[in-house]
Amino acid sequence: SKPRARDPQRQHHPATDSTNMDNAAVKNPYLALRAAKIARNEERLRELGLLKPPQTATTNTQNRSKPPPRPPQEPTRRSTRLSQRTDQPNYKDVSLPNETSTRKRAWNASIEDDTTDTQQSTQQSKPAVRSTSTATLPTPPPANSVRSISLNVNSLLLGKHGLLGTILEHTGKEAVINKSFELAASTEDQQRLSGVGLSFNKYCGVQEWNNAIFFWVNLGSKDNPVVNDFLDDATRITWYGGSRMHDESPVIQKLLHYGRDAAATDNNSDTNIILWCRKYEVDQKQFTPYMCLGRLSYHSHVPGSQPLSFVWNLLDRDVLKSHADRSVRERFATFIE
Repeated sequence: SKPRARDPQRQHHPATDSTNMDNAAVKNPYLALRAAKIARNEERLRELGLLKPPQTATTNTQNRSKPPPRPPQEPTRRSTRLSQRTDQPNYKDVSLPNETSTRKRAWNASIEDDTTDTQQSTQQSKPAVRSTSTATLPTPPPANSVRSISLNVNSLLLGKHGLLGTILEHTGKEAVINKSFELAASTEDQQRLSGVGLSFNKYCGVQEWNNAIFFWVNLGSKDNPVVNDFLDDATRITWYGGSRMHDESPVIQKLLHYGRDAAATDNNSDTNIILWCRKYEVDQKQFTPYMCLGRLSYHSHVPGSQPLSFVWNLLDRDVLKSHADRSVRERFATFIE
């Protein structure tokens, strides 16, 4: 037979328990001794006025109220060095908008159009409903982002301290960004951002400025999934877009606009795409600092490829090969070999 379930409403009653133990004590000496001790203790408690009457069973049918949710707390640990800075570097300053969201909006829009067409075909008497949603504008860059800074490209490359054919003293993209800002940014931007760290995306193969784009190209590295090569005696160079870039990416559209405009004119000053290369040194097992190889114009690309494959023209190639400074000529020959 199944064991009988215990009654949850059953409570402990000393008097009832005492009677039960007295009956059981007749058969078990241990229970008799235990019942005697309990009776003695209860009598002592009664003399002291500490014996409480048995409580009647009650059922709590009211639900306990939940405590209010705690407000979100800001992290308390913070670097002392960073907390004292007035500017906070943002190395995640990605210039591309959320492409997934853009594609999702486009997909939703196509579904809405198809739905509207179906409704019009099945219910001719109802007028078409025009969507009132507006396109989401791109978020403006932070005040210290390089995407908000315009450069004088001619001063950057061909000015008194121009960087065409120059290999920088320090490695890394930050050295290029800071040096370009120092030489070619407007006086207004230099005053506005004096003493402020510039925000840029150091993980991307391109860097947008307000009116220019920098290409970052690695040469000679065996770890890269794609290899950039110079073609036709260094008159052209291959370049591959990032894994998240596609034909409709804003930065790709901007590159095509700049590059095709430069290819349509003989004036090299009309292009604002600047090539920066660094070469992997096998013996040192590290990259050299970046060297400026000048301006680019569009030659060709493979639409729909992944990654996007481009070929660009080196507009300053002849200047570098015949440069008055022998060290520039030799350095350029080393990079394109």
